[in-house]
Amino acid sequence: MKPILSAVVLVLAISSAAVGQSKKGSVEAQLIQLDKAWTLAELKGDKKAAELLIADDYLGTTQRGEIENKAQYLASVVPNADMVESDDYKITIHGNIAIMTHRATVMGVRNIQFRSTHIWMKRNGKWQIVAHHGSQILPPVE
Repeated sequence: MKPILSAVVLVLAISSAAVGQSKKGSVEAQLIQLDKAWTLAELKGDKKAAELLIADDYLGTTQRGEIENKAQYLASVVPNADMVESDDYKITIHGNIAIMTHRATVMGVRNIQFRSTHIWMKRNGKWQIVAHHGSQILPPVE
């Protein structure tokens, strides 16, 4: 019985910590969920799912410093073997606009870390990304 109780306490503690970062059902939690859905769509190469999250007037800056519109971005969405873990989310809400930053760790083919900034806009009751910027986190210079 004690192992089960310990497991329940551990699960509750982890859940409480996650809720502490962004309250369940909050706009911040919704945006984090959408961001993770976007990442999953990219990894699977699911252009239709990615397209729903990207505004028609999307403007992105890639990690290579290239500017892309929605069509260019969607053309680059292809399945890949990487796994991505995102954390360190920071979100500020300004009416129908949200500014999100986070860190992502890519494991698999690329094995890199990067930081992203997403500008989300709520239009017609739906959040979409209108702008994105990604920068690779480089190792410290010695």
